[in-house]
Amino acid sequence: MPNTHDVVVIGAGHNGLTAAAYLAKAGLDVAVVERQSYLGGGAITLETNVPEFKHDLASTAHIFIQANPLLRNDELGLKSKHGLKYVYADEHPCVSVVFPGGEHLSFYRDLDKTCASIATVSPRDAEAYRRFATWAQPILGMLIGGFFGPPPPFGGLFAQLDQPGPGRDLLRAMQMSCLDVLDDWFENDIVKAFLARYVSEIIVGPDDVGTGSFLFIMVPLVHTFGMGIPVGGSGALSAALARCVEANGGTILTNSTVAKVNLAGGRATGVTLESGETILAKKAVIGDVNVKQLPGLVGADTLGEDFVRQTNNTKASVFAGVNINLALSEAPKYGDPELDKSLLVELCGYLPQMRQAFDGFKYGLPATEMPGVVCATNLDPTRAPDGKHTLYAFQYEPYDLAQGTWDERKEEIADAVIANYSQYATNINSATILGRTVTSPADLARMNISWMHGDPLHLRNMIGQYFSHRPFAEAGYYRLPAEALYLCGPSTHPGGGVTGGARAAAMIVMEDLGIDFERVVDSGF
Repeated sequence: MPNTHDVVVIGAGHNGLTAAAYLAKAGLDVAVVERQSYLGGGAITLETNVPEFKHDLASTAHIFIQANPLLRNDELGLKSKHGLKYVYADEHPCVSVVFPGGEHLSFYRDLDKTCASIATVSPRDAEAYRRFATWAQPILGMLIGGFFGPPPPFGGLFAQLDQPGPGRDLLRAMQMSCLDVLDDWFENDIVKAFLARYVSEIIVGPDDVGTGSFLFIMVPLVHTFGMGIPVGGSGALSAALARCVEANGGTILTNSTVAKVNLAGGRATGVTLESGETILAKKAVIGDVNVKQLPGLVGADTLGEDFVRQTNNTKASVFAGVNINLALSEAPKYGDPELDKSLLVELCGYLPQMRQAFDGFKYGLPATEMPGVVCATNLDPTRAPDGKHTLYAFQYEPYDLAQGTWDERKEEIADAVIANYSQYATNINSATILGRTVTSPADLARMNISWMHGDPLHLRNMIGQYFSHRPFAEAGYYRLPAEALYLCGPSTHPGGGVTGGARAAAMIVMEDLGIDFERVVDSGF
């Protein structure tokens, strides 16, 4: 007899686990089916080179999820009951950007400290930054309410913004590039590059049209909620979610690849695994998958010609990246205490060189001089043996190289990234590097089949694929063209990264099943 549950969730990425945890807490019998032997998707921590050194292979510093009621209100008891603990870079810089001439600027959670850092290169831009951050704060408050629940209709959102006041500035910024908005507010090119490099963490370039609004989100976000890392690694979030699912009676199956979603009379009824096993779903099937996987899982005829056309027309991110994980005998030393304690250190060329590097990704040209680097063990020593450290370096790269393949060139390119980085952290060399793992965009695509073109975000972050139009208008509210079939994860609002965004998908499923979401989250653990 086939296994039977109320809900089947395809994929145990942190979003699939988030949706499952909320639904299990609501009293539903939930089964999560995962292709890999481990849980978490991009929120994973593994020992990949030297034993006892725990490395994040995709996500590392968690920003957006700090604003999610999932954590803020501990709605699932992840912190109070299931062992999740975050540490924050509140006293030290959250992000520092270092330039070739030795200048560096830092974001602190504290606004005054951030302004003081900017004032070292431009006192006028320091005051401009204070005005911008203060002015953007209520805009963040307005947007955040729609971030972790079903988003407002696109037209309604535009109508709401198109009123006298700061909303119109945000509406204008939505139609501009990040650099265009920076030009409106700041005069110093180092300050502009500093801010553009920080915003690029959501995998957008400074000149990408439709990215200007992200500045309005990311600047006040770090001052309001800070930037944290889970104790034990990024995968600790996924592990806590899994414990929550199981504590509420849910089932998690690993090494179980879904071959197809089963339908009867236009309704999703479960899944069939590659092994041939069938798992029945009495009430819902939810896919934490890339929207472009749906035709193969569900069938193009079921989805309809127009849905498939729009799915094929979604746009992937312009670039991907190489992830380098190092096991170190000592922490990086930059010759400056502020940089030594910064959670995220981003290397960056001056503005013209930075723009050229981002532009080169469109033509398959690799870059080696602007990794974002995290030494998580400065805040969380549990990730390595006593006195030892881990280092995570993520260098933006094209998915398709103009010359050669990633399998041929990834070690060569990683060598160049480390050589460039060691000019800033001069103690990082063959003597202090105890082990390394290099994960290329091609490796990422093989590791996670929903990361087509090595893109953990699934889709490009741009206003045409955001809010209720992610992945596109007809699929912007998590419901798919078959009854009881839903989509969650990076292909849906609020997009990729560690957001816990599948909370919104769980709200929609509960609404369709007649379950009061607020009653569920207020009901204790």
